Amino acid sequence: MRDDLPLARLWATDRGFPVLLGSLVMLIFVLPAIRYRPESALLVQILFALVLVSGLTATTHGRVTRAAGIAVFAASIALYWIDYFVPRAGLRLATALGRLAAVVLVTVLVTRHVVRREGSITIHRIEGAVAVYLLLGLTWAGMYEIIQDVWPGAFRFSDPVPDTRIDVATSLAYYSFVTLTTMGYGDITPVHPVARSAAILEALVGQLFPAILIARLVSMELTARGREER
Repeated sequence: MRDDLPLARLWATDRGFPVLLGSLVMLIFVLPAIRYRPESALLVQILFALVLVSGLTATTHGRVTRAAGIAVFAASIALYWIDYFVPRAGLRLATALGRLAAVVLVTVLVTRHVVRREGSITIHRIEGAVAVYLLLGLTWAGMYEIIQDVWPGAFRFSDPVPDTRIDVATSLAYYSFVTLTTMGYGDITPVHPVARSAAILEALVGQLFPAILIARLVSMELTARGREER
């Protein structure tokens, strides 16, 4: 792809972050508010794939890095559909691990791009920073799902207890963002030591990350202005 093409210029700058942020908002806030149906799995995976692809394309320009990222994303999505159509294959844990690996990869790439790329702080860079915060919530949601799979009963749910996999994933995503923002409603409680340790770590990240990120963005903006004045 030539660098002078409009699409290339879009993803070569921070203007690709609105797509990522919009996909995250739909996946995290809009879909859980809609009553899930069997066909909703397709919409969830479309949005998940859009999050992965937009995050990767907006932050990487090397072919090798993109190819590696696409391979991880394709594997995670393929595992999901195999497990969805052939639940007896026993790929539930592998599916959760693949999805977590994909989210972690996007989180690392977007974080690195937001805090290391030179230039002034634009609205698109801020959108990227917000996307990182939401990706952190998804990362811990994936961790909680794995913990629940490995140690059933690691979380105590208030009534009604989720009885399907998608309900459990949605409840744990909700718990992740409640913990990240340290609201702590108490309707879901970690009871296993590993679950408690993960919750403590997320609460700490939820408090420290915004402060560190804001300080970094302010420093980058001041540096960029200083260079422009010279």
